Amino acid sequence: MIIDIFGAGSLGLLFYSKLALTEEEIRLNLWTRTEEQASLIREQGVQFYPSANSVSLMDSLTIPAKGSVKPVSDIRQTDQNQKADIILVTVKQTHLTTDFVRQVGKRASERTAIICFQNGIRMDNLWRDQWQVYAGITTEGAKKPSAHAVVHSGYGETVIGRLVQGHSTADRGDESKGAENGQSDAILLLLNLWTKAGLNASLSNNIEMAIYRKLMINAVINPLTALWRIPNGELLQSPERISVMKRLYEEAIQVYDKADIEWSESLWNDILQVCRATASNTSSMLADVQQGRRTEIEWINGSIVEIGQRHQIAAPGHEWVCALIEAMTTKEAD
Repeated sequence: MIIDIFGAGSLGLLFYSKLALTEEEIRLNLWTRTEEQASLIREQGVQFYPSANSVSLMDSLTIPAKGSVKPVSDIRQTDQNQKADIILVTVKQTHLTTDFVRQVGKRASERTAIICFQNGIRMDNLWRDQWQVYAGITTEGAKKPSAHAVVHSGYGETVIGRLVQGHSTADRGDESKGAENGQSDAILLLLNLWTKAGLNASLSNNIEMAIYRKLMINAVINPLTALWRIPNGELLQSPERISVMKRLYEEAIQVYDKADIEWSESLWNDILQVCRATASNTSSMLADVQQGRRTEIEWINGSIVEIGQRHQIAAPGHEWVCALIEAMTTKEAD
């Protein structure tokens, strides 16, 4: 089996490391953004820390490069027999462009399963209709202390589900639904590999509910941690902060109800639990703000605003956090 991973950030390096450690007969190809990172991994491998505690203990494993490690710019058209069986797309929404999808497409055939791990409402209509496109939602914790190191900072679960014709729904008014049948053999083999790697992974016949659950959690937690420059757990340190969180939550629930988007009564408690479980974590949005990079706010809170506009319901709180976060970006990522 050939597995290509596009994106050598924390999640991409985590999946690469865990799959390499299975010692199964697979070929792993890692596609990075820069030649510098690819060269570093080819020469020194990936330093994998199996837990947050292992960092202070300097307890890491060196995983030699397995398969090809190259920048995306080096992709060439390859023989059909060498196309990937599985493609994991772990880049952020800000990098998921038409040109990027075209590059990924050089590694795909009609039988290739493409799994997208982006936050927020996806741009899956960029993918060709004949491709097998899946959405992936994960709560695995990963940190990248350097260009060739990754820390498995917290165990979670990964859920994937088929998106019909490669298109994500923008709300429940769409006809597109997660496929209930016909999962590819490659997907089933990947789930087996993830299990052998010690990762909790499963298929879902209602992936859209998982997408909108993750969207809500990100829309409440991420922008506030970025605005207040605090780790996730400190959101719960005062009644005033919790009150602001609750306002964003209730506003989004009104949008969900108007758009007929399915949600669970436990969702507010889920948000609080995520804050507790990831108390020391720096959200990805805060990390982007600290580095002056463009954030994913457009696809997270901006998605809630857009859905509300289509259904004639305002989401002023989410509009404000979008404006505030966007105004904090001072430069683009290199």
